[in-house]
Amino acid sequence: MFLANQYISSIHSHLKPDVTNLLLFAEKTSVDIQGIIDQANQNGFRVAGGIFPMVINEGEHHEAGCVVKYIDGDHNPHIVEGVGKGKLDFKLPPLKENDRSCLVFLDGLMINITRFLERLYEQYWNRVDYVGAGCGSLSLQQTPCVFDNTGIYQDAALIVLSTEEIQLGVKHGWQKIAGPFVANKTEGNKVYELNWQPAFEVYKEVVKAHAEVSFEDTDFFSISKGFPFGMYKEGKEDIVRDPIAVDEDGALVCVGNVSQNVSLNILCGNSQKLVESAFAAAMESMDGSTKDILIVDCISRVLYLEDSFDKELEAVKQAIQKSGGSFKSEGVLSIGEISSSKEGYLELYNKTIVISSFH
Repeated sequence: MFLANQYISSIHSHLKPDVTNLLLFAEKTSVDIQGIIDQANQNGFRVAGGIFPMVINEGEHHEAGCVVKYIDGDHNPHIVEGVGKGKLDFKLPPLKENDRSCLVFLDGLMINITRFLERLYEQYWNRVDYVGAGCGSLSLQQTPCVFDNTGIYQDAALIVLSTEEIQLGVKHGWQKIAGPFVANKTEGNKVYELNWQPAFEVYKEVVKAHAEVSFEDTDFFSISKGFPFGMYKEGKEDIVRDPIAVDEDGALVCVGNVSQNVSLNILCGNSQKLVESAFAAAMESMDGSTKDILIVDCISRVLYLEDSFDKELEAVKQAIQKSGGSFKSEGVLSIGEISSSKEGYLELYNKTIVISSFH
């Protein structure tokens, strides 16, 4: 369900008992989240969710408004505090016999995301399927952005366990133009050297050879949004890492960790390939038993595709129609996408579309 900005005041009339009311807000929504939490507590409703650059409803993306999803399950939502400050020795609620999936929403601009997901996977392994998203502001300035009945948090992660089975489609469509390069010097989400050379110099040389751009006269992200890294995975699409800035030491700052000595390709976008990947992800996620979907699409795909992004969302709607579904295409535009792979392992993606269908 999508609530436009002017209808946010009626959000409490849409809350349900005995489920987790998942509230996914676009960042320009006029809303008092703490007030919603307080009233939900007074009335005994479970609420959880996050704030995102934008939300998606029926082929359109919105800077204001809220997507509401009802998640079946026996657990209260669970906040893990202090992840971005290195507090990774946490315990999660034990799984119950009928738990089938785990929704993960976290501060997409904090450090330690990859390490958090590793710790999460160590506790639940492949006994559940995972889907989720990075929350935060398009300004790339950290603010409190995930919440549950206990409050709203920064540098934190939200876990929602569910009895619903999910089926996942994960695609990105970006194409290799150079590589592989060895990321021989990295630290967390920063890449200092590629092939034992300064990373920014190597990256800049490749991009300038492929496109007529000037890093001296143009904001870095305005260029890098079209030229992400791809971490090589044999037999699969690369896992994309989005370089968003160059720090004072010349390191390339990415959304998500880059492991030491991993093989990196430099990728480039093609509008048609990206739109086709959205259709493929939707078709992969759905079958005749699908009752609803959640789209997690990267905000940087909007920034790259610009006016063509509507074609990507329309491709998802076409896939729903082809599958025979009558549900709406709704979701979020995120800062990092989270999904388990077919092998069960939990991954953080960038510049990717993840579609989860609920059964």
